[in-house]
Amino acid sequence: MITKYINKIFAVLMVGCSLVACTDDERIPNVDPAYCPDAIELQIPEDYARLIYTDNTGADVLPLIVGQTVQLGYNLEPADVTFNDVLWTSSESSVATVTEDGLVEALSEKGLGYSIVTVAPKGMYSGSGVSSTLKVKVAEHLQQATEVNITAEETEVYEGEQIALNYEILPEATTYRTLEWKSSDESVATVDSKGVVTGVNTGGSIKKDVTITGTALDGSGVSGSITITVKRIVQPQSVTIDQTYSADNGYAFALNEQGVALKFTTNPTESTLSLLEWTTSDASVATVEAGYVTFNGFGNVTITATCPETGNSSSIKLSIPAGLIRETFHNENHFSIYDAKQSGNGTSTSHEWHDGYLTITTYKVNATTERADLRWWDLPVYLHAGNYPIIAIKVDDVKDLYKADGVTARNLNFDVVGKSESGADYKALANGNNKYMGDLKCSDGSHVFIYDLSTQAFGTGGMAPTNEWIKFTTFQLKYADIKTIDHQITYNLYWFQTFKSIDDVKKYITDVDKLSYEVIK
Repeated sequence: MITKYINKIFAVLMVGCSLVACTDDERIPNVDPAYCPDAIELQIPEDYARLIYTDNTGADVLPLIVGQTVQLGYNLEPADVTFNDVLWTSSESSVATVTEDGLVEALSEKGLGYSIVTVAPKGMYSGSGVSSTLKVKVAEHLQQATEVNITAEETEVYEGEQIALNYEILPEATTYRTLEWKSSDESVATVDSKGVVTGVNTGGSIKKDVTITGTALDGSGVSGSITITVKRIVQPQSVTIDQTYSADNGYAFALNEQGVALKFTTNPTESTLSLLEWTTSDASVATVEAGYVTFNGFGNVTITATCPETGNSSSIKLSIPAGLIRETFHNENHFSIYDAKQSGNGTSTSHEWHDGYLTITTYKVNATTERADLRWWDLPVYLHAGNYPIIAIKVDDVKDLYKADGVTARNLNFDVVGKSESGADYKALANGNNKYMGDLKCSDGSHVFIYDLSTQAFGTGGMAPTNEWIKFTTFQLKYADIKTIDHQITYNLYWFQTFKSIDDVKKYITDVDKLSYEVIK
């Protein structure tokens, strides 16, 4: 019996082999392979596609009114797929239904108020990753727009370049959240269905304006507009950087100033400035973008602007020396010294920026004492006794300012903690209260208190080295023990800087501040 079955199996195998072992003239015909879809994409009628917006979850949303229907379609990739049957589903059939051929009907806004309509290849729906979805949001009735506001981060665009417009449709409950866009002159600029404006041509002019209008799609007629300026691209032939801030002219920048916008001119004057190529000789010292230089470290650096068409260029040498500090409170968005945020007895310190000074408010330490320290938040702070040994701060002296209120005392004390390049520790500048070595009273009533690193030692570390910087991770001027007064007071801080000499401090007061002074100490 076993032999009989073995013989049958052998016979079948022989037949199979004979089918494979064909002569060249008897080959098996080629059979096309079967393909499964790699991707599927929803097709939406144009009238409905323009209503689709993106919500805060990143989903594409189609708003529909109860009773509306829309016939959706799909595309499969590749085009020659063998298995092309699809399955349509709706996540919330109480909100919207979808038939087996993709007809969506809006039913109600009850429940979640939206439904996710999905199309996917049959048999691949679960876990395949091949599907396409649309979020259908249903409203009971049409809520029309009452206002359209259009804005842009930039309102100028060059020929061939693009900018995206932003818009707001009010009220927030408006049903349709997209706009129909139109350009007043498409030969100057075009706008697509997403509000992206493309500069086309200025007709030979340096620049030309065009009005872009966005109109609500709900029949209300409500619209908003914005004027966009299209600029002609003009190749710069030459460039000249202003040398006011050049190190060759003796100018130096402080690292804490962070950067500088260079002044420069081009020929022709209407050149497209974005075409200029900016380079730096040392990125560890400074980098540059579109003429704005960002300071990264100490040293000298050369910044160059080059005209790409002609190769003509202009350079400036900048110096950012170790130890130079310049804080004059002319930049509201960046200044380094703040009140130290102290509080007590129901009061707290605060500061208010003004162009050229800060106003500091004290806090109540006890019934007869006020205090408001100053802290350097832009750390680290670098001092260099060899380059800039003089530390000077121009501030109101509350003993003068509030003498009539009974103030007879205050303590100034630099609480600092730092380490030199060689690793030595330094703490407590001048080591004690009111250890400033100079006091100049200015004609506006303020005082300039002066410390000298070349003659005054630290409490820890002794004298500062003259051949290396000290890097401070704590830097604070304690303005404390203001006595005797029973209420909060304010004082102004005008600047904090380092200088090469005391004569330079005096020259700054007279030449820059335009003040006279008397020597108190």
